[in-house]
Amino acid sequence: MPHLTVQLAAEARAPDGTTSALPPGLALQVRGPIVQVSVGVEQNIAQQLLQQGQSPPTPITGVALIDTGASVTCIDDAAARGLGLPAIDVVTVASASHAASPQNVYPIQVEIAGLPVTIGAPRAVGAALAAQGLLLLIGRDVLQQCTLFYNGPAGIFSLSL
Repeated sequence: MPHLTVQLAAEARAPDGTTSALPPGLALQVRGPIVQVSVGVEQNIAQQLLQQGQSPPTPITGVALIDTGASVTCIDDAAARGLGLPAIDVVTVASASHAASPQNVYPIQVEIAGLPVTIGAPRAVGAALAAQGLLLLIGRDVLQQCTLFYNGPAGIFSLSL
């Protein structure tokens, strides 16, 4: 079973401009369980494109937040469109901060840096994530295939597939 353990590091900037390292537990609280990812079009769609003589879009990399509060994986909508991902559906999405709104659905696959596997998320929902510095929210649709251990006091989380 592939396994990834991460202890985050972060710095705080004082009003005088000096920086100091945050303890790992506080770094995890501030940043959340984040990982580097590469996102591309889902494998079946990539194969269809190849059969039609088209090249699948080149995957893009960025930061993903492991989000147990998200029922489905979400991709930054502008990044999905920039990647040329096909919108395969539209769903109505509500969140803690927004009323129900229509969002595109994209077939993606995700590679998490440090894990030797590709994870399919055939119904990732487009969302405005770039303002938060995120490419992806890894939701419970993907996490149902994983074991996640969050050790707040130590500032460590582990993800196994």
